[in-house]
Amino acid sequence: MKKTYKFLAIPSLTPGWEIDAWSFMPKGTTAPHPVIVMANGLGCNKRLGLAAYAEEFAAAGYACLAFDYRRWGTSDGTRRNSVYVDEQQDDYRSVIKYARLQPQYDPQRVVIWGFSFAGGHVLTLASDPALNVAASMAQNPYCGRALLPFQYNRRYITLFVLGLLDLLADFLRLPPVYIPTTGPPGTVAAVAAPGAVAGFASIAASVFFRAALHHEPRKALHLIRRPILLIGARGDRICPLAPIAETSRAVPTAELVELTGDHFDIFKGNADWEHALAAQLAFLRTHVPV
Repeated sequence: MKKTYKFLAIPSLTPGWEIDAWSFMPKGTTAPHPVIVMANGLGCNKRLGLAAYAEEFAAAGYACLAFDYRRWGTSDGTRRNSVYVDEQQDDYRSVIKYARLQPQYDPQRVVIWGFSFAGGHVLTLASDPALNVAASMAQNPYCGRALLPFQYNRRYITLFVLGLLDLLADFLRLPPVYIPTTGPPGTVAAVAAPGAVAGFASIAASVFFRAALHHEPRKALHLIRRPILLIGARGDRICPLAPIAETSRAVPTAELVELTGDHFDIFKGNADWEHALAAQLAFLRTHVPV
């Protein structure tokens, strides 16, 4: 397949660690271009479905920067495959800052995009007045632990203990305590829901219990002033539609699009791809026109 992007190495907040990104540029339009900053969900990297969206956005006149967080994918950093919520959100900020300093991108037309866990990052970042993004798009976003079903059973107790052990290992500079990113319902995995194994690639992740405790995307929804698109799927068994709809009602500038499929059906080749893509392009043309 022909490569449609350029590799970039963007400085992170950690000296010596670079964020690996793909740059997609539109053709036939004049710079500076509006730019969409994109990252993937829990346990995923930019290779898992982001290029298809970025190519479509570029064809519509939007530049895209799809990146991997520190410690993930082809970006620098150790401990590998470990989730640090604040760090991931700071990586969005670093890429946005980079984009605003480049002449080919319009600093006033920066859009942020995220899927699943990264959709939660988008909610948090959209509520940051200092970041001042033009618009935001969150696909099947994680809306916070308090809005999701929670049961104190053996699985959650095991995850809690493993999370504590991983924190201790981190403090003592020992290797991470890994758990699978996905697994069948009831198993010890970060995402143990029907359809999760089929949807995710087989990636192992050190997921701290603090990831859920620290990732509260709804904390500052009242500060969101710019347009934001929330996409939720009626059949989603990982990030259910109800919390997403509730979140949309709490944000006056939010637009909610309901799909029919499951969590991963928004990606190319799956049932909700065309509907999700059309909704995003319509949102962009309305709120951040080329």
